[in-house]
Amino acid sequence: MNVIKFVFGHRGAGNLVRRSVQIATRFGPNPERMGGRFERFMDILDEYAIRPTFPITALPMSRNPSFAHRLIERGAELAVHAWSHIDLAALDLEGQRTHMGRAVELFRSSSVPFTGFRAPYLHWNEDTMRVVCVFQFRYSSNNTVWCDVLDTNSMTPQQKEGMQRGQAFYQPVPVADFRVLPFRRDGFVEIPVSLPDDEIPLDRMYIHDAGYLSEMWRRILDTSYQRGELFTLQLHPERIDFFAGALRGLLVDARSRKPSVWIATLDEIAQWWDAKSRNRAQFVREGDRFRVEVSACPGTTVFVRANGSERAQAPATFAVDSSARPCVGVAPGSSRVALALLADLGYIVEVGERADGYAVHLGRVERDDFAAIDACRRVIDESRRPLVRFGTWPDACKSALSVTGDIDALTIWDFMHRFRGQ
Repeated sequence: MNVIKFVFGHRGAGNLVRRSVQIATRFGPNPERMGGRFERFMDILDEYAIRPTFPITALPMSRNPSFAHRLIERGAELAVHAWSHIDLAALDLEGQRTHMGRAVELFRSSSVPFTGFRAPYLHWNEDTMRVVCVFQFRYSSNNTVWCDVLDTNSMTPQQKEGMQRGQAFYQPVPVADFRVLPFRRDGFVEIPVSLPDDEIPLDRMYIHDAGYLSEMWRRILDTSYQRGELFTLQLHPERIDFFAGALRGLLVDARSRKPSVWIATLDEIAQWWDAKSRNRAQFVREGDRFRVEVSACPGTTVFVRANGSERAQAPATFAVDSSARPCVGVAPGSSRVALALLADLGYIVEVGERADGYAVHLGRVERDDFAAIDACRRVIDESRRPLVRFGTWPDACKSALSVTGDIDALTIWDFMHRFRGQ
């Protein structure tokens, strides 16, 4: 892979020159300069009792294993960021399998624990996902979602071009067409990444205004909070001098919200998503009420809607006054994918013919796209009949936030190796 040609094609000549200057100023001949930036990054997170996830490229890590161990000592989770920082989608299946195997071996030989994977440049294809499954990662964090939080009317032509290049590079799905939640693939959990991150405004649009970053990320948090979804923030710690104030402002905002925002590592999110998929509720008719027997993972909140209001409680056996089963019904032949997506939102869904036998009956749900599932959600939420559902996030939190930081290189020499595909 020709790295210079790859970067030139996606950044443009002027951006490539600026990027070279940035590398020279942000990285030193040894990891000390980057080490100081990471200590500052971790100090900010410690103020708010937050653990980050750092996907780190295996080769630079193996050259400086003490750096990785220091991050772990400070509470960070590390994830695999490939063996070298290349576009994995340019490799065939066997090439990706070999590349990932070398990365995994370096992590193990460096005694660095890992459960997750993020691809360099967030570039992947279906072969990448097959390799993730082969190596039994708990999660992948590579799907990108674009949040429409930038005012294009106020942009200069240069800024607009930088934004558009970033969008073309990452190929994100518009947030209006996607529910930003983890989802299960074959053998692992996929955790979406929200854009814009730090790279697009700082290094593509050349907006170095902390207030601009603060407002951008606050609006993404607002959207995820209102929709009860996930905001996975992707950062690059070498830019800490530019985004420290904006990051601190975001964390103050997130920590102050009630109901709470769950702030967690990617591994914690993957574990939660896997565990909550096994939550179950049984409904047993007892005259004009139903006995509800709940089996759920630790941290689960059960929400019970009755008499025009909703209460939160811990999993238990309890009674609900209702002539209909206090859950969601669908007709036989409904899409299994759609039912799984509704379950991800916390709804307890059963297949049954009788529309009058359920608090809400959606009929035959055939589509599983965002618009169809959102329409189902609105019908369920607008009903006033007694209903039992599970919380999407632990401990009655309304939404979730994960702070992540990709580590592509630790020294200026790492970039020299990258130009040689190492």
